[in-house]
Amino acid sequence: MPDADELVKRTEGADILCVDWAPIDAAIPKMKPGILLVSLPFTGVGFLPLKEAADKGIKFANSPGFSTESVAEFGIGLMIGCLRKIYQYNKYQTKPEVEPSLYGKTLTILGAGRIGKLVGKLAETFGMKVVLWKRGDSLEGALKPADVVYCALPLSEETRNILGEKQFAAMKKGAYFVTTSHNKIYDHDALLKALDNGHLAGAAMDAEGTNIGDYNSELYQKFGKHPKVLLTPHVGSKSDYAIKRGYDMMIDNVEAFVKGKPINLVN
Repeated sequence: MPDADELVKRTEGADILCVDWAPIDAAIPKMKPGILLVSLPFTGVGFLPLKEAADKGIKFANSPGFSTESVAEFGIGLMIGCLRKIYQYNKYQTKPEVEPSLYGKTLTILGAGRIGKLVGKLAETFGMKVVLWKRGDSLEGALKPADVVYCALPLSEETRNILGEKQFAAMKKGAYFVTTSHNKIYDHDALLKALDNGHLAGAAMDAEGTNIGDYNSELYQKFGKHPKVLLTPHVGSKSDYAIKRGYDMMIDNVEAFVKGKPINLVN
C-alpha cells in the first residue's frame, strides 16, 4: 500500500480517483486542486477531511449499505463467540464451562441505521429482546437493562468517545460489549477498567481504525491478549458478496458523476 506522498504522486493529473486501501485521509491535505471526485467502495467516511477536500473542489462518494448483511452477521458471530467463549476453546481450554446463551437476553443496539436494524432482526430470531437506541434517547437509560450492548454507530464528532467510564459503569454488572464500529467511539481505558474490575464480563470488537496485522497498535497492545476480549481487525465487511457490491457501487458513482447526475456524495 502506498504512503500518502506516493499516493499524491500517483494521482497527479487525475480527474477521478477510485480508492480502497490507501491513506487518502493523509493525502488530501497534500493534494493540489484538480481532482473532481474520489469514489470509495465502502461506507464509513468519519475519518476523512471532507471539508478540506470540499474547499479544494474534491467531492467524495461512498457506497452506503454495501456491507450491511456481512457486518450484521459478523456482529452476531462476535456475540456468540464472546458469550459462549468459543475463542477460548481455540486456545486449548479443555474444561467445559457453563456459558450464557443469547436466548432470553436483552440486547441494546446503539445506532438505528441499516446495520443496527438488521442485527436487531437477526438477534430476535435467537430469542433476544431488542432495545434500539437512537440519538435523542437517554443513552444511560438504554444501557442499564442490557445483557449485551452492540455498537453500530458511525464515527462523527457527535459519536467520538460517546462511550466512556460513565457509560460503561451504567451497564449491568456482568454485561457484554460488542462492536463493529470505529474504535474511537469508545474510550479504551474506560473499557479496560470495566473489564478488569469485573463490571463487564467480556467484550468483542471488530476494530475499525486499526490496520490488519498492526499488532503494535495501541488497541492491540491493550486488548489483543486480554482473557475477556475477542478482537478482530475490522474484517466484518470482508465477505465475497460485500466486496463485489462495494466495487460495483464505486463504479456506479463514477458513471453517474461523469453523466452529470452524481450519487452518494458525502461532502
